[in-house]
Amino acid sequence: MKTKPLLIGISLIVVFVAVFFIVRSRFQSAPEKSGVLRFLMAFNEQLKAGHKDSVNACFEINQKAAVLNRLISVLTNKTGLKGDESPSFKLSLLIDSATIRIINKEIAQADVPVKFSNDTLGFRSTILKLKIRRVNGKGYKIVQVDANKMMGDYLAFTNFIKSKTLTDKDIYSESTLKAFETSKTLKGKYDTVVWFAHLGENTYYYVVNGNWDQELVVFRRKDTVVGPYKMGLLGPDLKEIIPPQFDMIHTINATFPGLIEVEKGDKRGFYDLNGKNVVPVNYEQIFPINDDANLAVLKHGEDFFYLKKDLSISDKVDLKFSDFLPKIRDLGNQVDLYAKALTVVTEYNSRQLDGAVYVAPSYLVDLNMVAIAENFKNPLRKVVYDDVNENYDIGFLREVKDDSNWITASFYSVRDYYLGGRSEFYDKRNLVIVDKKKNRVLTTDIGTNYVREIDGGDSLDGICDVNNIKVLNDSLYEVKAGAVLWADLYDSTKTLTGGPYYHYLAIRNNKLVELPNQRYFGFTKYVKMDDTYLNNCYRLQVGTTYKSSKPTTVDHITPELLRYMKNEIYADYGYKFKDSRWQQVFADMPAYGYDADTQKPKEGNASVDDSLTAIDKYNINWIAQKLKGVKTNTLAAK
Repeated sequence: MKTKPLLIGISLIVVFVAVFFIVRSRFQSAPEKSGVLRFLMAFNEQLKAGHKDSVNACFEINQKAAVLNRLISVLTNKTGLKGDESPSFKLSLLIDSATIRIINKEIAQADVPVKFSNDTLGFRSTILKLKIRRVNGKGYKIVQVDANKMMGDYLAFTNFIKSKTLTDKDIYSESTLKAFETSKTLKGKYDTVVWFAHLGENTYYYVVNGNWDQELVVFRRKDTVVGPYKMGLLGPDLKEIIPPQFDMIHTINATFPGLIEVEKGDKRGFYDLNGKNVVPVNYEQIFPINDDANLAVLKHGEDFFYLKKDLSISDKVDLKFSDFLPKIRDLGNQVDLYAKALTVVTEYNSRQLDGAVYVAPSYLVDLNMVAIAENFKNPLRKVVYDDVNENYDIGFLREVKDDSNWITASFYSVRDYYLGGRSEFYDKRNLVIVDKKKNRVLTTDIGTNYVREIDGGDSLDGICDVNNIKVLNDSLYEVKAGAVLWADLYDSTKTLTGGPYYHYLAIRNNKLVELPNQRYFGFTKYVKMDDTYLNNCYRLQVGTTYKSSKPTTVDHITPELLRYMKNEIYADYGYKFKDSRWQQVFADMPAYGYDADTQKPKEGNASVDDSLTAIDKYNINWIAQKLKGVKTNTLAAK
């Protein structure tokens, strides 16, 4: 999954509107600034008149029609962010001040100033970014929308107006207001009260002595050194349950009912709600398991121990990761992390940070299922949310054993409904590998969306959604996983929209590192091809326009895909194709981006033969043989 954007003030509506609507040009003529401006002026007149159908016709979109309708409702001042309330201010597009830039032969970008105005509380300014293409040689359509900044500022102004017109009792629960007041009384004894947790009728307080930085310590969003601090936990009677000696105290009950996980350096342990240290803070990893006699496996150095159900700790046991990984709790089922997070609502001691923080069990962090902390929608505050999760689902997909029997790999899906992102859902795969030879666990993210313009988004489904792994050598794995793709083929009526994406993972310092790749057919970069790479399932969209096109599936690499694959190798090095259609097909490759010095598209290289690797050359010849049916030594691109 690509990284969620770190946005200030994005709301629920952004999930539905701030996505890129992708449509490719089919040999259209280049846009002109004057034509784009006239189109925007007509578009704005329809917005002012509230003609939603006419506004809708200005967009050329994919199947996400509901997404567009939510955006149009906001732009026409029909509803506010949630879609079920009247807006608290007026939104206006300032077309006369728009900045229009012709990006290439297909697309123009318009940065349109937007004004929010309230009769009594003034106004705010922001920006809406649109990408527009010319259609049928005369008209224009909006094909991409970036409303992130606009919606962030919309949210901020909405909450500003609410702060001026609503009372605390309108926004916060009674327990939240009481916790705010109690926290004030603790400031003399502790430097900071960072969170408070509501468990039933009781409230617990996370206190810190030292230099606490929320963004740095919890979300790791700053590339700086964490200042010295120590965290503790107070009970409802404001007495210390956990002394302020720890680097992190997890959400109450997150791992086991009645217990609280703590961390100090690279060691972990547990306290109970009475303040007893029931598991010494002496273990690098703690894995809860489904077992009749034991609660968890504890790892200390290279040794393993059982945490028994009576909370006693066994003597050292002879265990390997492969023995107990299938028994780790929750990893064989669908896990709704949001539901787990709300069993104990942990709030920020802040009127600006409205989410509920969830510090996940360390084993889920170690297995790369979740970050150390997630921000969830807080049921105790009546606000419009941004930068929070409403759903976070972890699902087991399948277990794969490589022919070598060196490894066992498990694939998991993570679907993150993130209020404040570019997409409705953020999907990714997680890969957990048990290396039996070295008795270690390796994990990494596997992306599900490789449409180059999109951050986040959907995942592939259907028969082309595969998950497989192959050991190439002791320190290199090939992983094949289904993903959403978008590649125009030479035939302008066909677009590759999904299929297996190949990942090449090297082991460095006991961690999986994905090798760089900008190709949709990444195996051409890292392995010498054989016929097994032709037996793949791909999804295509076929038709003269997106709206009239139909999906189809092929169960093997076709000659047309082979031609694309061959020329993609050249395109990866910025080759300047003589055929203008191939120039269009590969225009989105990073090698054809803007030149930093000229601020113009790169011209391309007349020859890239010196850049081709031995594997590149082998695969070019191998593909040429498949296409021509005869042996050839040509490396020429077409």
